[in-house]
Amino acid sequence: MTATQTRGPRVVLTPLAPSDLPWLVRWEHDPEVARYAGRRFRDGAEAWAWWRAAQADRRRAVLAIRTPAGQLIGDVELVEINWARREAELRIRIGDRAYRGRGLGRAAVEAAARYAAGVGLQQLFLRVDVRNVAALRCYRAAGFRCLARLRAGRRKADGLADMYLMARPLAQARAAHG
Repeated sequence: MTATQTRGPRVVLTPLAPSDLPWLVRWEHDPEVARYAGRRFRDGAEAWAWWRAAQADRRRAVLAIRTPAGQLIGDVELVEINWARREAELRIRIGDRAYRGRGLGRAAVEAAARYAAGVGLQQLFLRVDVRNVAALRCYRAAGFRCLARLRAGRRKADGLADMYLMARPLAQARAAHG
């Protein structure tokens, strides 16, 4: 799904470009990013294949998070877009360490909500590791509410953790910015 630019006061969401992929690959190897966001690909070739598949998928949108000056600092994905139910799963990360902990994640979540409302969606949901305190604070401040705790299961290896399922209706994104 092709995106248009969505401006916020602190961030701008733009379509993710092929020239952004080397940054995403670099962030994939950051242990802090991988701990909570997982890994999508190992190298540039896999990143390119992922990007091409996303461009062809009507149920997915991939966006770059940029500063107002144009610096790439992270990425947003809307996945599993269900056009009949008018909802999608939100995935977001601030990959550039220099921009973490500055409230830009919340600004990006708000911009993503405006984007989603603008394409006709009515709800976003997400899954977040219960140990990711900063992300939980961000999502709650952005209007997400916890619906359920998803158990990791019996196998408790490093990296497995319970997740919260959270959701946010988008009526307020349309009302405030539409």
